[in-house]
Amino acid sequence: MDSINGNYIQGTAARKIEYDVYEENKVLKQKKQAKSDNKVKFRYVLYTLAIFASCFLLVYRYAIITDLNYRINDTYKKYNELRNENSRMAVEIGKEMSLSKIKEIAENRLGMQKPDRYQMVQIRVPKTDFTVVADSYKNTEKAGSGALAVLMDRVKEFVKLLY
Repeated sequence: MDSINGNYIQGTAARKIEYDVYEENKVLKQKKQAKSDNKVKFRYVLYTLAIFASCFLLVYRYAIITDLNYRINDTYKKYNELRNENSRMAVEIGKEMSLSKIKEIAENRLGMQKPDRYQMVQIRVPKTDFTVVADSYKNTEKAGSGALAVLMDRVKEFVKLLY
């Protein structure tokens, strides 16, 4: 029986003495402590850098969003200016679009004149296209009084076009 711990020793092998070199030697103990302190310091620095990088990324993202908002506002202002200018031009064109004014400009500035009979060409436009559209429109009005009936008739016409 082992007198130290009260355990039996089985076999011929003697128990190894547990000896920690770092406990006995002060220089090695200080080096081991310094090494573990350096690991802890490195982890703190690494965590600090990770936090700083994530904060920087967050601020950078908000800076990009703010820049895009400024660009959107500038584009919206330009759009409104162009829309207002377009409205003003439409009003000016409306004022200038009388037939007598157009005739005067064509005759005086551009040197145009009315064509003679030999310069005119008669064109015949077939009416079948127009009557087909008109007949189908009339049929949809007569077929049903509700919007659902009109919609169903339109779908049927579309299917007929496919086949």
